[in-house]
Formats: sequence, structure tokens, C-alpha cells
Amino acid sequence: MERDKLSMEEAVGSTLKRTAQDTGSSAAGMSERATDALASAGESLRRHIPESGMMGEAAHAMSRGVRQTAHYLQGEGMSGIIEDLEVLIRRYPLQTLLVGVGSGYLLSRLRSD
Repeated sequence: MERDKLSMEEAVGSTLKRTAQDTGSSAAGMSERATDALASAGESLRRHIPESGMMGEAAHAMSRGVRQTAHYLQGEGMSGIIEDLEVLIRRYPLQTLLVGVGSGYLLSRLRSD
């Protein structure tokens, strides 16, 4: 009986480990796709924006932000982003709660029944 319990625990542990590895590789793949999409959007934005004026400055700032986000995502990966989010949530719990409630409210208003 004790042996069966141990082998079942090992099987569950093995399954959980495989699931965690699969989830990690899936998250890494999504991170790479998101990085590529952001880099492509930043490049496209840079090519199609006016060179001068207020619109040009705003578009350049936006393009720079998109490129920085792509660089951050590429450097940190999904695990780094999740760790950064954990730090922010622990540092600002009330603000996080308010952002979550506000986002939920706005999303519910966008949904048409």
C-alpha cells in the first residue's frame, strides 16, 4: 500500500514537472512571437511616420517606446516579466486592486450583451 502511494506521488510529480516545462516553453514561444511583433510594429511605425512637427515627435516617441518594450521583453523573457509584476503587486497592492477592478469594469462595459 505504501509503495503504491509512493509510486503515485512520483507519477504526479513527474506529470507536474512535465506540465511546468511545457508551460515554460510555451511562454517562451509566446514571448519570442510578441518580441518579433513589437519589433516589426516599431520598424513599420518608424518608416511611415512624418519626419517633423508635433505628429513626427509623437510618432518617434511611440516608436522608441515600442522598440524599448521589445528589447525589454527579449532580454527578460516571460519569467522576468512575471517576477517584475510580482514585485509591483507586492509593492502597490491597493493600486493593483483598483486597476484590476477598473479594468474589469471597462471590459464589462465594452461587452455587448
